[in-house]
Amino acid sequence: MPLPYTSVMRLFALLPVFITGCTMDVALSEKEKRASLNPVDIQFQTLSSAPQNTFREVDEAALQDGDLLFSSTIGLTSLGIRIFSASSVSHVAIYIGQGQVAEAVGDGVQIVSLEDAQAHSDKLFALRMPSLTPTQAEQIRHFAKQKAGSRYNYQGIIEMMPFMVTKQICSLNPFSKDFRQQCVQGLAAAQLSTPAADESSYFCSQFVLAAFEHAGRPLTLASPGWVSPGDLLHMREGDIATLAPSQTLAYVGHIKPGIYLRNRALVSNSVHDGKSQIQPGHDVF
Repeated sequence: MPLPYTSVMRLFALLPVFITGCTMDVALSEKEKRASLNPVDIQFQTLSSAPQNTFREVDEAALQDGDLLFSSTIGLTSLGIRIFSASSVSHVAIYIGQGQVAEAVGDGVQIVSLEDAQAHSDKLFALRMPSLTPTQAEQIRHFAKQKAGSRYNYQGIIEMMPFMVTKQICSLNPFSKDFRQQCVQGLAAAQLSTPAADESSYFCSQFVLAAFEHAGRPLTLASPGWVSPGDLLHMREGDIATLAPSQTLAYVGHIKPGIYLRNRALVSNSVHDGKSQIQPGHDVF
């Protein structure tokens, strides 16, 4: 008996979540190789914004110019992006110093205050490109101010939505990082266009990538039009990247934990025996 249309659509929407849950690396650890043992080292891609016990709250003073600010909201648009990209984030921006944030949103590229960025987010946290120089940070800031007012790339984000789902197929092979990278790049080349270098419209992650490229510190060699906020999130230390980063990003901390992390932290802190399995940092949605 055929499934009702609504049931099929629900299953399709959840497909990337199930597939990404299987994204992993399988390899022998160096220690085990030296010991001539056979166990394998298995690592899964982490969806949480603060995996394991890394969660920490920070304030604006902890931020540096050029930090990447990841966020999500509790709205349907944000939830849709997170489901399609199988990620805990739906938006990425850049901290450009002096309490200012540069981002590409529906109204186009704009510079807002960090306070406004927090007010419009459920959670907000930062990752950092290690060894970014003050000169490079200044170039990122200059690029952001120069591009303020540029249009939002609606066509690019619409094209990317199907790709967010189909690229998860590449995660089914856990044994070869090179194969997964080639698979993703092949699907991107087949499904997506490559924007011209003088592109005048951006969606959020595309804008961030263009700013770092302008500063001579590209985040990845993949085309900016292929990369979602979730892809940038997985370029952090200790995670499994969908698209290879030029350099892994370091976790700075959460400026705003969000309802999921804060509620789980409260539950964890209410348990006094020290054996609670609920820890802050598991905010898949």
